[in-house]
Amino acid sequence: MKRPSVLGYAAALMLCVASSCGVGVDSSPRILQPSSSTSTTPARPTSGRVTSVLYYVNDGSLIPQISELANRSLQTVIEADLLPPQAGSEVDGTLSSIPTGTRLIGMREVAGDLTLNLSSEFGNVVGLSRQQAIGQLVLTATERSEVTSMKVEINGDPIQISTPARGDSGTVTACDFAPLLATEDDAKSAGLSPENNRVLEARRATLSTRC
Repeated sequence: MKRPSVLGYAAALMLCVASSCGVGVDSSPRILQPSSSTSTTPARPTSGRVTSVLYYVNDGSLIPQISELANRSLQTVIEADLLPPQAGSEVDGTLSSIPTGTRLIGMREVAGDLTLNLSSEFGNVVGLSRQQAIGQLVLTATERSEVTSMKVEINGDPIQISTPARGDSGTVTACDFAPLLATEDDAKSAGLSPENNRVLEARRATLSTRC
C-alpha cells in the first residue's frame, strides 16, 4: 500500500485549518472589495472672526470703524451696529446715537431695498440724533453691494425718516446722509487710523460721484 506523501499531509492540514477558522475556499481568484464600514471624517469648518465696516458718531460726524465680527452676514453686521462701539475703540469720543437696548426684530431685503424692523427703544431717539442713528445704519448697510436703499420700521410700523439732504422720506440711501459723513478735517481731529481713514476717503469719493 502506497503511503501518502509529506506534501499530501501538508495540503490536508491547510484545508483543515482553513475550514476550522471559517474561511471559505473559492474555486477561482476574486477581487477583494473595500469594507463598507470605512468612513472619512469630514474636515472641520475653519473658525475665526472676520472684519466688517460699521459706522458710528464722533463729534457729530459719521465715521467708519473696521470691526471684528463672527461672520459677514448682513444680519450680524446690522446687529453689531445696534451695539455701542467695541471695547478698546481706537478713537476717543466715538459713540453710537442708536438708543441702548434697540434690537433687530426682523429684516428683509428685496432687489437691493433693505427694511429693518427695530424694537420700540429706537423710538426714543429724535431730531439730529435720530438722523445720526439712521445714518449709521444706512452707511453700514450700504457698505454691502447688495443693499442700495433702506426703510425703517419700529415694531412693524413704517416711519418717515428725516434726512439732512432732502427732508423726510420713507426710503433713504447713503446719498441722503452724505452731509453727515466726516470730512478730512473731522478725521484728523478724531485721530482716525490710516486703515479707517482709507475707508472714509473711499466712501466720500464714491458718494461724491454717485450723489
